[in-house]
Amino acid sequence: MALPALFVDVDDPSPDALASLRSFPIAPSCIVHSGGGYHAYWWLDEPTADLDTARRVLRALASNLGGDSLSVAQSLRVVGSVNTKPSRAGAVCHLIDLNAWRYSFADFTGLLPKPQRVRPSSPFVLSPASIAHLSDSLLRQGFKRRGDWLNGACLYPERHKHADHNPSFGFNTRTGYGYCHVCGSMLLKDLCAVLHITQ
Repeated sequence: MALPALFVDVDDPSPDALASLRSFPIAPSCIVHSGGGYHAYWWLDEPTADLDTARRVLRALASNLGGDSLSVAQSLRVVGSVNTKPSRAGAVCHLIDLNAWRYSFADFTGLLPKPQRVRPSSPFVLSPASIAHLSDSLLRQGFKRRGDWLNGACLYPERHKHADHNPSFGFNTRTGYGYCHVCGSMLLKDLCAVLHITQ
């Protein structure tokens, strides 16, 4: 399986949203009015089979452009089709822009968060007490418990375009690891440092 294009779904029909798409440094190959906003597509000169990186690039495009999370199955609004969502009142999808521009997949990897430099630190022991202290701190901040996970806003909001108002972070109370859909995996020692928790 290979992906022939990258895409973003912006549920905002305003002229400002369209202007933002058109002025994006990597201009979309195609923009479709979806009935509730815009779908933008970037044609790739070679389909990519690196679906893991592609998922991260799609999240980065959505973050940069105020888009929603999409799966490949949800990504296509065919021109002339009817948007059947009840809130769309039978809107017909129509073409806004169509260009012949094609891009290398590598053109988009610069959108991904830069790896954090590893800084020397004092030894940190992965202990049940540290996990418990961090869990208590997150629960006090309003995180929601779902099985072994505590879910809420990322502890690094500065890495997110909208400060992660749509929470993307989870902390696993069994393993002591955190995960954010934008930032990736996080170690317990780093999470404790952000919240000023000491052993």
